[in-house]
Amino acid sequence: MAIPGRAARSDEAVRREAADWSALFHDPDAEVDRAAFERWRAADPRHAEIFARVERGWEQSALLAQTRFGRTRRLPERRRGWFAPQTRYAFAAAAVLIVAVAGLTLASPDFLGRFTRTDATEFASQVGEIREVTLADGSRVTLDTDSALRIAFTPDERRLFLSRGRARFEVAHDPDHPFVVVLAGGGSIVALGTVFDVGIVDGRVSVTLLRGTVEVRNTNAGSNGAPAVERLQPNEKISFVASAPLPPPQPAMETDKRWTSGMLTFDETRLAEAVAEANRYSTAKITIADPALGDLRITGAYRAGDTPGFAQSVADSLSLRLTRAQDDLVLSALPGTPGP
Repeated sequence: MAIPGRAARSDEAVRREAADWSALFHDPDAEVDRAAFERWRAADPRHAEIFARVERGWEQSALLAQTRFGRTRRLPERRRGWFAPQTRYAFAAAAVLIVAVAGLTLASPDFLGRFTRTDATEFASQVGEIREVTLADGSRVTLDTDSALRIAFTPDERRLFLSRGRARFEVAHDPDHPFVVVLAGGGSIVALGTVFDVGIVDGRVSVTLLRGTVEVRNTNAGSNGAPAVERLQPNEKISFVASAPLPPPQPAMETDKRWTSGMLTFDETRLAEAVAEANRYSTAKITIADPALGDLRITGAYRAGDTPGFAQSVADSLSLRLTRAQDDLVLSALPGTPGP
């Protein structure tokens, strides 16, 4: 555990502490000092971030055990109390590492060997940036703001791992090599010569199909270990969280498709949702002083990343007051204005 007053430590030392805390929380016989844990987590910004990664590793280890790799190697399913105290940290660290690799080549019986033989390429976009890349097979990917994608093609398939953000995939036709996008947190999208968007924002996955056919698989939501599957048709979308069954597909709106142009398009959209979308493109954030104002509706097209321009336009059109709070912008009701 962290020692008060100790000098800054390496990430590896923090990972070991995070793994120890995680092991305690998952041991039914352990007594956990919650107050001490909260003090440790608040002592360094890295603590909360690395602890969250370790916890994701614990949760995903159950998913790995259900794959062909896990079954053929008899990997233990995650359950409380199965590990000995001396193996807690070793397994916690291994779970994080294995899941990171499994996200790239999940369900492949020899994915570890393939991964070491395959050059994995990673692409990322900065906040406010929309980046286009061309893959080795001729497919094109457009990364939305603050997005990260890893590509690991094998002799059998084209596999990509989207860890955050949003991306548009224009898939080069190759029926002998399936194009699979694996999602952080569980699930995947299998494409057959198609154009589609995938987004991961605040733990919710959204998939919008523009052309072709895709299968959306939510591995965590199936019964008896079988993934829930929905097949989308062009101009359909689906939005889900990993812990819940897949809902029926819905018609896609034109506003869902225009983000690659660098414009944010809203059509009778709740102000709270529009502000959240605009905030993704800027380090300067917009806040809404009164939550009730979040239910106001806006319509229009705005340049992504122009936070001051967007905030001023919203304030003008909705008769709101715009003020600055250090680097951020605050939308509030004008004095004497009736509530929404």
